[in-house]
Amino acid sequence: MAGEISEADLIREQQQTQIANDPNAMYADAMREEKVTNILQQINPDNLLADIEHRIRGEKKDWTGEWVPISKSGVVVSEDLIAHFISFLGSILNQNTSMSNFSPQEINNLMDLIRNWVRQHLVVNAEAYGIAGQYSEYDRIGHIICATCFTVLKRAQNGQESRRIFKIMRLTETNNPSRNKGGLIENLKFW
Repeated sequence: MAGEISEADLIREQQQTQIANDPNAMYADAMREEKVTNILQQINPDNLLADIEHRIRGEKKDWTGEWVPISKSGVVVSEDLIAHFISFLGSILNQNTSMSNFSPQEINNLMDLIRNWVRQHLVVNAEAYGIAGQYSEYDRIGHIICATCFTVLKRAQNGQESRRIFKIMRLTETNNPSRNKGGLIENLKFW
């Protein structure tokens, strides 16, 4: 008959009600959601670009989480250099890249493109940036950029990052169907 609830549906509904009222289950749900939020915050492309910008400037995070200069020598990195590199990296280090499905060959091709651009850009603009002949500075900037780009691309190899994120989202939504579904989706607002 229409409108009747099967015994299995009734038991499932009772279990969900019991779980929804259990403080331990609510705590576990909150911890799962906090973990997802933390992961999403770590892979946020804006955070990566800000991190690279500070590292190119020669800064590090201190114990309070504030960016401070590593060297007291007062050597200032060109703002034009930083602007050009952050602009270039913004087209690579974004949500589309990290959530892509790259093959190893595609990653190698992208890394060649990045490496060649960085090398050529530093050599051609070295005088304008005030780093002409400072080969260790070329290397430092190149390593910062290439290492970061490589790790983002490796996470996207064969769609690993997107599968991991969506698996976590499915598990959280499956384990907690009674909560507002906007919670996890809200965490993905930068995507």
